[in-house]
Order: sequence, then structure tokens, then C-alpha cells
Amino acid sequence: MAKNKMLCLLLTLTFVSLVNAQNSSLQNFLQQVDNNNLTLKALRQKLQAEKIASRIGLTPPNPEAEITYQWGSPVDIGNKTTISITQSFDFPTAYLYRGKIATNRSSLLEYDFRTRRTEILSNAHKLYVDYVYHVALVNELTRQFRSAQVIANALRRKMEVGEIGIIPLTQAELKLQEVFTSLKLAESSLKSIYSDLNSINGGIPASITDSVMVLPMLPVTLEGWLATAEQQNPEIQFLNSQVALGELQVKLSKSESLPSFHAGYASEKVAGEQFQGVVAGIKIPLWEKANTVRYAKANAKQLQLAAEDYLLSFRLRSKSLYDRARSLSDNINQLSSTLDKLDIEAKLTLALEKGEISVVDYYTELSGIYGLRLKLLELQNEYLKTFIELNRYSY
Repeated sequence: MAKNKMLCLLLTLTFVSLVNAQNSSLQNFLQQVDNNNLTLKALRQKLQAEKIASRIGLTPPNPEAEITYQWGSPVDIGNKTTISITQSFDFPTAYLYRGKIATNRSSLLEYDFRTRRTEILSNAHKLYVDYVYHVALVNELTRQFRSAQVIANALRRKMEVGEIGIIPLTQAELKLQEVFTSLKLAESSLKSIYSDLNSINGGIPASITDSVMVLPMLPVTLEGWLATAEQQNPEIQFLNSQVALGELQVKLSKSESLPSFHAGYASEKVAGEQFQGVVAGIKIPLWEKANTVRYAKANAKQLQLAAEDYLLSFRLRSKSLYDRARSLSDNINQLSSTLDKLDIEAKLTLALEKGEISVVDYYTELSGIYGLRLKLLELQNEYLKTFIELNRYSY
């Protein structure tokens, strides 16, 4: 009993070490992509520029100064000089709401950037998973190839001493060629994925040492996970911010429908006489702002409906991904358990060497086992990609 407990403890510690090592390697790679990806660099620069642009136009218009000089006719009436300086400004609340709208638009820019960043990092994560999957696939096919080589060599020696005919050897060599072809295709895909990894990392070679796919655990319940996921989702935050922006736009439209003003100083000098004083005026928007408030209200309603629609779609999609991941996890566990229990490869090899089974029977049985192993890797890869999609807003 104590020996079994010690073995379980050692296996647990090994698994935890493996998970931590892979998480460390993965996080290091994603951090590199975050720093090196050229699209992200451009988006960050664009974000800074657009934040500055969002603050343009918040102040009143520039003051206007005008000087008019007119000479009289006949000459004896003298010349006239007129000077005026005026400043226009909207109703005061308009500046308040424009400032709030500018702040809101800065948040929108941040959320939009985070959405683009999330897309790039999730794609990088999937590439990482694909790379590790193909490393594991190449390792498995290499092992199968070496096993096929051993069998083919053993049968070749038996044929040379006359123990078997040419048919069993031909069958073994065909199987060897089949595994060799699959191995070369997997190696080619591995090189292609590594090139994609370097590309998404800004052209800098990625350093990845993982060769085993470690599967993260699903959240216990979808409902509890959703609450956190909705807070992390920048697209939901973007839409909610747009709803707030629509409400502010309604208030701004109402403020802009109120009168605007201008005030200033004016001076007029004619034939030695001078008149000077203040200038004040009001601009009443009777026609220019017609229907702007109605439009702002309709647009705000549309933004609210769009946010509700996205939230519903997000929840339904999350449930679909969660259910798929759960199904994949169950299949993986069942298949892993089956392979652990079977473990008949060594028995089949021994039976073949003793002549108890034919080469055809050997490879028929062995192909089933090999196929299950490859299927297990495929399911693990699919599970990881589904998990990434489920948690794509956690970066």
C-alpha cells in the first residue's frame, strides 16, 4: 500500500513538473510574440495616434480677428478703420459631453486593440499546439518506423536461411514504406509550422522544447466560467462602451440643439471720431440640427440591441465549445485507458518471431494499435485547439 502511494505521488509530481515546464515554455513563446509580432507593433503605434486624434476638436473654435480699412470719397469725409475680435462657443454642456465621448472613444480604441491582440495570440497559441502535436506525431511515427525496420530485417534474415518465403518479407517492406512516407509527410508539416511560428514571432526563430501535449483541465461548470469570461472579453467591453457612447451622443445632440454664442470687441474710427465696445450674438439652430436627436436615439437603441445579440451568441458559442471539449476529453480518457490496458505490441512481436501468427495477422493487429495511438494524438490536438478557442480572451 505504501509503495503504491509513493508511486502515485511520484507520478503526480512528474505530471505537475511537466505541466509547469510546458506552461513556462508556452508563456515564454506568447510573450515573445506579444513583443515581436510586427502587426501588434503597428497596432500599438496606431492606438497611440488614434488616442491623440480622439482629443481633437474638444476646444472652442479659434477666435476671429478682422481689420477693415476704407478710404472715403470725396476725400474730405476721411477714412474709416474698423477692428473686430470675436470668439464663438457652443452651449457649455456640449463641451462636457464631448470630453466624455473622447474618453469613451479612447476606451473603444483600447478594446479594439485588445481584440486584435487576442486574435493574434490565440493564433500563435494554436500554431504552438500544432507544432507540439507534430513533434509528438513525428516521434510516434519514428518509433513505428523503427519497429517496422526491426520486423523487416528479422524476416529478411529468415528468408535468407529459408525459413519463410518472399511474400511475408514483401508485406513487411510495404508496411515499412507506408510508415516511412507518413513520417516524411509529418516532418515536412513540422518544418512548415515552424516557419509559421517564426513568421508570427516577427521573423525571430522560436525556441520550443515541448514534445508532449499536456491537456489543461476544463472548468468544472460553464456558468461559473462564463461570468469571468464575459468580463475578460474585449468585444463585449467594446460593445458595452459603444452603448454608453450612444447614450452620450444623445445628450450631446441635445446640447448642440441649444443656442450657441459669440462675443468679442469691436472698434470703428471715422474722421477723427471713434466708437468702440463689446459684441455679443446668439445662433439659434432652427434647421441645421433637425433630426439629430432622433437619429442619436435610434442609433443608441441599435447599439444596445447589437450588444445583447453578441452576448447571446457568445454564450451559445461558449456552451457549444465547452460541450465539444468535454466530449473530446471523455474520448481521450477512454482511448488512453484502452491503450494502457491493451499493451499487446510486445506480445504480437514475440508471437511473430515464434511463428505463431503470420505477418498479415501481425500487421493487421498492430495497425489497429498504431491507428489508435495516432488517433489519440489527433484528439489531443483537437481538444487543445477547442480549449484555446474557449479561452481565447484570457491573454
